Amino acid sequence: MNLKGIYRNKSESTKLFLFVMIVFISALIGILFIGIISVDAGDSENISQLKIIQLISSVFIFIIPPLLFSYFENNQYLKELGFNLKFKRQNILIILMIILFSQPLVAYCMQLNLDFIHSISDYIPKMIESMKQMEENAKLLTERFLKMDKIGDLLFNLFLIAIIPAIGEEMFFRGVIQKKLKNILRNPHIAILITSFIFSAIHMQFFGFLPRFFLGMVLGYLFYYSGNLWMPIIAHFINNALAILLMYLPFAERIDMDSQLEITEINMIQATVFMIIVLFFIYLYKQINSK
Repeated sequence: MNLKGIYRNKSESTKLFLFVMIVFISALIGILFIGIISVDAGDSENISQLKIIQLISSVFIFIIPPLLFSYFENNQYLKELGFNLKFKRQNILIILMIILFSQPLVAYCMQLNLDFIHSISDYIPKMIESMKQMEENAKLLTERFLKMDKIGDLLFNLFLIAIIPAIGEEMFFRGVIQKKLKNILRNPHIAILITSFIFSAIHMQFFGFLPRFFLGMVLGYLFYYSGNLWMPIIAHFINNALAILLMYLPFAERIDMDSQLEITEINMIQATVFMIIVLFFIYLYKQINSK
């Protein structure tokens, strides 16, 4: 039985609902698969096993559902997601500039995020304490994931934390959710806004909500202005790869990350300057891709 294109004639809202169902079923299968192959899945000391679990989770949640959904929706399912090998070479340089100049803005968003959480901590102390504990656990796990003593560790982390999320999350959020919301709402900007909110919220790291939301907006417009999914994938990869490379032992030994972070504080004027630069490159990107 040929299932290719069986969703073709359904409404956009129905397609989005069916996609959510596919994600739910695929995630359940992924959990079962993890349970079968990982007897000691609860052993947080086994970092290699945790990395395998992370890989399986990413594949079953972010990669299989978009591919399967697009296969059901259209005969040319990869093109339907937005994959297009034809793009202007200037885009790569502009994307690199956007991501590099966005880093101070990410830091500023982090400051605003922390200030907001501290401002409401007196009203919901138990919830804030729970969020802090979740954040601390995530931070410890991330540090263990990014403990790299040799080149093999670096390459595997680039694959696990940069390549897989860049491809999977962009297919999931930009290739499916953003496109469907744009078609349903008839407004690309609201679609990008909602998609960025979901993109940030689904990571369940509330202390980094605003920075991730900001990056989601950037990735959303990179896709919208080019119509090519490879553009946000490249940007997503560069952003994640930069963080991994800075934690790689030969680089980390030359950069005292903790002391640098402690003294780094972006004020509103600096943030405004960097925002103008980022908006300029996004405008340039839009002009190049509109021709």
